[in-house]
Amino acid sequence: MLRCAVLLIALAGPLAPQAREVQRLFERGRALFEEHDDSGEAAQEAEAAFRQALARDPRFAPAIAYLGFLALDRQQPAEAEAAFRRALRNDANCAEARVGLAHLHLAAGRRAEALQEVRTAVRAHPKNRLALWELAIYLTGENFPSTDAMWREAMTCWQTLLRLNAGDRDAHHSLAKAYERFSNWPEAERHYREVLRIGQTSEDSDVWVYSVHGDVARMAERQGKYQEAIREYEALLAAEGAGEEEIGNARRAIEVLRRKLAAPAPSAPR
Repeated sequence: MLRCAVLLIALAGPLAPQAREVQRLFERGRALFEEHDDSGEAAQEAEAAFRQALARDPRFAPAIAYLGFLALDRQQPAEAEAAFRRALRNDANCAEARVGLAHLHLAAGRRAEALQEVRTAVRAHPKNRLALWELAIYLTGENFPSTDAMWREAMTCWQTLLRLNAGDRDAHHSLAKAYERFSNWPEAERHYREVLRIGQTSEDSDVWVYSVHGDVARMAERQGKYQEAIREYEALLAAEGAGEEEIGNARRAIEVLRRKLAAPAPSAPR
């Protein structure tokens, strides 16, 4: 038994660095795939990284699935489906392949099947960022008639994403909107403020975070915190990127709030 154990350790030893290299190449490919790049160079580099990972481990299902996503981007659904199916033959629980099949189902109008695929992906991999985001989007997006129960299910996805990464600005933003939907103004305000704290990032394709000052102001106003609301509207006015309509709305809101602050307090009933 001891000799067998030593042999297994000896055999397993060289595999660990290879597995790390496969994962490194995959992560590089995924980061490139997610880049905002109109030239197409990032997609080409991503494909090269995925193929390098597969050269080292031909059965690595997530890399195969991302080749399917690249095929989808090239408007090649048959090639994409083949990649997703191949990934699932290698790993029946591959979350990325399930998400890919969901995209195909949704494109064909099979909404129930699409939702089932992403739910299956999250059940198999409850910490997979891609699957969590996709499920939350399906539950609250325009493709489905979202119910309160679906929104609450989506909230568990965003909360999980924040447990994995407390600095996930988009999860804070989505969760803030969900709390606002359920009239939980303090929690909505807290998450909107987290968006402002994190601010713009280098990955942003446009400037938008400044507008969240208006969201914080609305949440403060709902709680009767008029001075705080005014400060947030003033911050929006001072922000770079604010448009004329936003500026006009903020100025009108400030006027209303100042009138509320100046109004005499209602007398107590006798």
